[in-house]
Amino acid sequence: DDPQAVVAHVMAGVPAQARPRVWINIVLFLLTIASTLFVGSLYGPAAANVQSVWDLLRPANLLQGWPFSATLLSILAAHEFGHYFAARIHRVAVTLPYFIPMPIGFGTLGAFIQLKEPILDRRKLFDIGIAGPLAGLIVAVPLLLIGLSTSPVDVPPPGVIIQREGNSLLYFYAKLLVFGKALPNPVTGEDVFMNQVTFAAWIGLLVTALNLLPVSQLDGGHTVYALFGRTAPYINLAALTIMAALAVAGLEPLQAAFPALAEIGFPGWFVWLGLIVFVLGPFHPPALDDITELDAKRRLLGYVVILIFIVTFVPVPWRVIM
Repeated sequence: DDPQAVVAHVMAGVPAQARPRVWINIVLFLLTIASTLFVGSLYGPAAANVQSVWDLLRPANLLQGWPFSATLLSILAAHEFGHYFAARIHRVAVTLPYFIPMPIGFGTLGAFIQLKEPILDRRKLFDIGIAGPLAGLIVAVPLLLIGLSTSPVDVPPPGVIIQREGNSLLYFYAKLLVFGKALPNPVTGEDVFMNQVTFAAWIGLLVTALNLLPVSQLDGGHTVYALFGRTAPYINLAALTIMAALAVAGLEPLQAAFPALAEIGFPGWFVWLGLIVFVLGPFHPPALDDITELDAKRRLLGYVVILIFIVTFVPVPWRVIM
């Protein structure tokens, strides 16, 4: 009954792992290359002249999507192999990355690795959790700057419906650094027209932010759990409350009554809320060793990761501009 008491649970050893089937990882990766090439080709110069989807599937047209495919897969691969090598350093059994192809949208639903045994303590959990987003960010930021430096800035033609990407703090200041002015311009409508590299790097930063949401067993959930232990559920609940508020603010009736909500409201957060609450679970399960706390260097790095989440988070990832 003593609230300060330490309870130690003795558990059976981890059973022998099944032999890995690497061919599945390879096939999924090749399919993801194909699907991202296809999506990237939609932004290539030949896309305006094709007569059907089958024309886009011709090898010459598909290869026009290579800047998008190479950029996005480089960021995702860096992210997942960051997790992978951190797990191997800590001698945690882990699979190679599984890439998820999707021939619409962004060309992929991302990638993941699968831990094949429980993580023993919060320090190992922390190291494995933050290694992915840090590695992905190291690749994404230079590619974003390269993409922006080769993307035009212009005003959309009148009467054209466009889908505008959202600004994170990092993306906003990257554009300010490259172009020397704040974009989009709310008066003239001037904005950067993303090329394939910029678009893929922007997606990579969006994926980083989504993975760093401080909930469940996402990378951000690992981070706040390792940092704050038993108080982490309060942070999880706060994050879910903010997501719910942003989702409600994205409802059309509310935005019609209060147009300013269009700057922060996005109904797509309802999907993420459903996934987190009903599929992943909102809270992080405890590590086997829930007693050992992070050292000072890890705690400092954890706060840096939280800052990275803040500067990469996009309240409204995209919206249609008439």
